[in-house]
Amino acid sequence: MRTLGWCFALLIVAGAGLASCSAGKLLVVNTLARGGDYQLQSDLAYGTDPRQRLDLYLPPPTLPAKPFTLVFIPGGCWGACDTFPKEDYRFVADTLVAQGYPVAIVNYRLFPDYRFDTIIADVAAAVEFLVQGRPDLAAPAESLVLLGHSAGGHMASLLALDERHLQAATRARLRGWIGFAGPYDFLPYTEDYQPALFAPEERYPDSQPVNFVSRDDAPALLLYGNDDTSVKPRNILSLSRRLAEQGVAFQARCYDDIDHAGIIGALSRPLRSSQPVLADVLAFLRQLEQGRVLADQTPLQCPAAPASA
Repeated sequence: MRTLGWCFALLIVAGAGLASCSAGKLLVVNTLARGGDYQLQSDLAYGTDPRQRLDLYLPPPTLPAKPFTLVFIPGGCWGACDTFPKEDYRFVADTLVAQGYPVAIVNYRLFPDYRFDTIIADVAAAVEFLVQGRPDLAAPAESLVLLGHSAGGHMASLLALDERHLQAATRARLRGWIGFAGPYDFLPYTEDYQPALFAPEERYPDSQPVNFVSRDDAPALLLYGNDDTSVKPRNILSLSRRLAEQGVAFQARCYDDIDHAGIIGALSRPLRSSQPVLADVLAFLRQLEQGRVLADQTPLQCPAAPASA
């Protein structure tokens, strides 16, 4: 979950140096995104800790209103590797707000200071905050779609699939979810930090979204880059099979020439037209709006990842 190959391409386009990207500021894409037509409510507190904050991007009133709010959860090994703050994902909001969707981007507390049970509880609390109609919100979120990249995709999937994390009334507002390169089936753990993150041992199965698929789950869109060397393709393949077995409406896409970070970088202004990632996301959202997701009819075929994955 460390590759930033897409940043290199962006910086070549912009004539900047690679160090700007490795510093984690994503200056190129976010400088472009600052010119977007949206209203930003920043640092809304859904808890008392400084990390329990979210940014809410609202589309201009000139755009037709969309029926749900998009909630984006950033990745970064749950804190065990490079974890960029919510401000560094402005480019995600910029792209989706331009389509008329309100977009929330969530910060949460991080490992190693906190274990996963606290981290996922933070993300759930942020979602609950958005639907409760607090005074500092422009409006409560009547319906939701969850999105996440990498570890954020993992948490989006758990919120959608494991009914223990969200209140029943909030789950009833969930229309679907989108995972960008999420790990969904990764036992036994392969990273040194993971046993401590997901401890105690008897709760390790609770960390696996594939264990919680049921027939009444919200529709899903699973996205994966075939050059990903951080999340193994078995994750999207395994979850796709389980969703199909349970009759859950889903779509899954694997893209050539996209790595782990490139799958989310494809939403940025410089790369929107380089791959059909954004087009696939928008097509899925339109189907959710219409209340009818066209489920994939054939098994997903992703080429084998490199041996180092």
